[in-house]
Amino acid sequence: MSKGQVIIVGAGVLGLSCAVQLSRSGHSITVIARDLPGDSHIDYASPWAGAHFRPSPAKTPAEQLEQQLMRDTYSELEVLAKEHPESGVKIIPAIEYFDSADAKSFLAKENGYIDWPDFRILKSEEYPAHHDSIRLGVTYRSWVLNSPVYLQWCRKQAEEQGVQFVRENVASMDEAVSVFQEKIQESEKSDIRALINATGRGFNDPDSFPSRGQFIIVSNQCDKTISHHWADGSSTVIIPRPLGGGTVIGGTKEPNNWSEDISDAATETILKRVAGICPELIDRESPAPDNTHGFNIRQVYIARRPMRRGGLRLEMDKTNESIPLIHCYGAGASGFKISWGVARQVELLVAKTELLVNKPLEA
Repeated sequence: MSKGQVIIVGAGVLGLSCAVQLSRSGHSITVIARDLPGDSHIDYASPWAGAHFRPSPAKTPAEQLEQQLMRDTYSELEVLAKEHPESGVKIIPAIEYFDSADAKSFLAKENGYIDWPDFRILKSEEYPAHHDSIRLGVTYRSWVLNSPVYLQWCRKQAEEQGVQFVRENVASMDEAVSVFQEKIQESEKSDIRALINATGRGFNDPDSFPSRGQFIIVSNQCDKTISHHWADGSSTVIIPRPLGGGTVIGGTKEPNNWSEDISDAATETILKRVAGICPELIDRESPAPDNTHGFNIRQVYIARRPMRRGGLRLEMDKTNESIPLIHCYGAGASGFKISWGVARQVELLVAKTELLVNKPLEA
């Protein structure tokens, strides 16, 4: 028996995770979104994501909450990697290099690293050759996933559990309710238990903004994720995509940059940096043209991450008086890392909607 109708607006990784989680627990779910798995709009960030795990600090209450969301997600993805490899999830080693860090700081619990599986500090001889700038290297066990494959797998799981998907570009949650009432057959309607705003940047949220990222997908294969954090604050990443998805390398972070134009200078910098930190990635037997630095480039692309000042908004709306409204958007680059943890917290909030507890989620 259904626990009631829930409308989710947004079909990125947070919206899809919520749809799967809530349908598992007996809710009737309708997802309404402009973009659905298989689409490639610049503002549909999820299919463009490198989608890999890396730890983060847990010093503040907000960071501690995110840490728990990451752990819940890690556990779920470990299971999927083992039981459903067709989902595009795989467990592999991860390496991070830092130009400005020291080993002592990484042994502190609040740094967020030492409790993750297989964590250890690398020896200097394990650093890439000719990289005198690196001051610290660490390794741990990580997950990666092929984001386009994974999103379509999530949609399939949701549909098998009865979730309905409606392609519609709505400008508000009220409009989403109107679309639901218009599109869903009368016999399938039921009282709306809750609305979930999983729209990435929200609706006219003044704290939300895009962060432009430029990345490259290459055919060159790698068996681990590698991140190099440069002294100037920029990062270079190497992220394998399982199931033939190549390797994502990058990237850039450009807050409030709306340009859709690919930067040749950024492409050149990415290729040179990746070749420097992982020379074994280059296929020496089948050399690519000189201007690609030995990489077989499949695609250079731009996408916009859904950022928010103050971070993820995960709470019950205090102002919506008609139908309980739950917000879960603004995850920035952490959407995949916290997705299943967010879905479980949203499930708890939906369970509270009978009491209309309009209180922000606390750590």
